[in-house]
Amino acid sequence: MIGIIRGIKAESLLGCFEQWINTIRVQGEKEHIAFDGKVLRGSGNGCVLNPLQLMSAMVVDSGLILYQQEVSDKTNEIPVMQAMLRQLSVKGAIITADAMHCQTMTTEVIRAEGGDYMLQVKDNQRNLRKEIMAFFHKAYRETPQALKAGYYEEIGKAHGRIEERYYRLLPVSDWMAGMEKWQDIQSVVEVTRKRTFKKKGKEHIEEEISYYISSLGDDVKEAARAIRNHWAIENSQHWVLDVTFREDESQIYAEDGAKNMALFRRALLNLIKAHPLKDSVAGKMMRAGWNSKFRAEILFGQKTGKV
Repeated sequence: MIGIIRGIKAESLLGCFEQWINTIRVQGEKEHIAFDGKVLRGSGNGCVLNPLQLMSAMVVDSGLILYQQEVSDKTNEIPVMQAMLRQLSVKGAIITADAMHCQTMTTEVIRAEGGDYMLQVKDNQRNLRKEIMAFFHKAYRETPQALKAGYYEEIGKAHGRIEERYYRLLPVSDWMAGMEKWQDIQSVVEVTRKRTFKKKGKEHIEEEISYYISSLGDDVKEAARAIRNHWAIENSQHWVLDVTFREDESQIYAEDGAKNMALFRRALLNLIKAHPLKDSVAGKMMRAGWNSKFRAEILFGQKTGKV
């Protein structure tokens, strides 16, 4: 069986996966598609080969994995994501990715394909980050009313700690230098994250500030949702693949075996998430193992009766 999996051409299998996904994908308004890379640690065969790296695109609301593409090393994620954007239908979608993909060409591709972007800005775009920080500093000092108009907060408890997120959105101004490089940029966002927790009986507070650029308008709640939900690809895809499917432990590496098995896992994850039963991925997998009717529902997408 492993020999058969290794022998299938990954490109042909990926083409079949893409065609199948397009038959079950339902595109809605403002679909949120998150891009992120993942390393399959067990695929490197020790120190002989580099572990396989994959870039994935996921519809956040449904958890549907749209596409995956191999990247040879970390620096190559940028052109790979741009190629994936041209391959996929992203018209009307909000595209999010980590700070590596805050690139002028990436914004051009997203807008050319009819999408909007929300991209984090870090020191790989140092001048842009400094310009945004200075713009917010100016607003705090001179126009605090503008910050109130674009303000939104989220406060809640999770894992025994208090988590606070404060979002401030400002429309792009002529005061900011170099903004014309970023295709159709409309707004910049400052996010303050504050975590309060107890450790060894003492209260600790952690705080960080992040910045984003976006082609979206002035809806701060929409911006907050896109920023917060981007990490769903890390939590609902990568975590499940590693913990439930034990992907990092797989030792398959020869020929196209690792790529093909990764695609099979993602196809199965799509099928499991598409089933309407309210249960975890692990729970559905367990149920499918001992109930043939439920297994048929997962694999063939049809209800066969109460299970």
